[in-house]
Order: sequence, then structure tokens, then C-alpha cells
Amino acid sequence: MESSDFDVEKIIDCIFDPEISEILAEMENESKQSSVLTEKFEITSEQLQEKLSYLIEHNFVSQSGNTDDMMYSVNSDKLAGVMESSHNYKGIEEGLTKMDSFLN
Repeated sequence: MESSDFDVEKIIDCIFDPEISEILAEMENESKQSSVLTEKFEITSEQLQEKLSYLIEHNFVSQSGNTDDMMYSVNSDKLAGVMESSHNYKGIEEGLTKMDSFLN
């Protein structure tokens, strides 16, 4: 169930978290099965679900399928919308600062 009442700063924190950003990048062009993601990132299905839970809750990431091998996909347009929103310049600046600190 989607809620439009999400914490923009928390979404940005998720996007720029080093582990989550790698997972999102993996799903950038196409949906991925949880088994592919868990194998690539050497985590359990439960850990994957936990890492993506806030993004799933607010439909930045969607999941479908059965619990044995869930399919995940990223809503790139919605993520970009958060980053580009005119009322969120402070969040973008903070996000870029965080990204810069991870890269350095």
C-alpha cells in the first residue's frame, strides 16, 4: 500500500546508502529476482527485504511473486522525482554531500 507521506531525508539516506545504492543500480535496467540479488550481494532474502523495506513501503521499489523467489524492481521515475523536486533542494544538497563523503 502506497503512502505519499514519506520522509524525503530517509529516502535520500536509502538511495545513498552504499549497500542499497548498489542493489538499486543492479535493478536500474530490469527487474531482478531475489535469488540473483542475494547471491550477488551475499545477503539473505530477509536482509534484502529489510534493506529495501522503506523503499518498498513507499513504492520506490516494488516486489512481486512468491516468497520463495520474489521479483524486485525500482521505480526510477519516482526516485528521480524525489531528487529533482523543487521543494527539496536542501535534501539534494545533503544527499550530494553524503555521496561525496562515500566516494572520498
